[in-house]
Amino acid sequence: MSKEKDILVRVGDYIGKRAKVKFKSNVEFANTCDINESTVRRILQGKQNISLKVLKRICEALDVKMSDLLKETGF
Repeated sequence: MSKEKDILVRVGDYIGKRAKVKFKSNVEFANTCDINESTVRRILQGKQNISLKVLKRICEALDVKMSDLLKETGF
């Protein structure tokens, strides 16, 4: 697995675990983040590169600092 792909998978896994605890569905999570549900699905699968703006909205929805997300995923 390429280093870039590894980053996307690790971040997607982290986001997915947090989102499952806080939200009833990916649709609810996507609506809270103001992003498309299909984009959320790709992020959780590690198939979508995430802009800083989207990552900020995701972190806000999950009540997590962006720096903590990066630290906990090994970056």
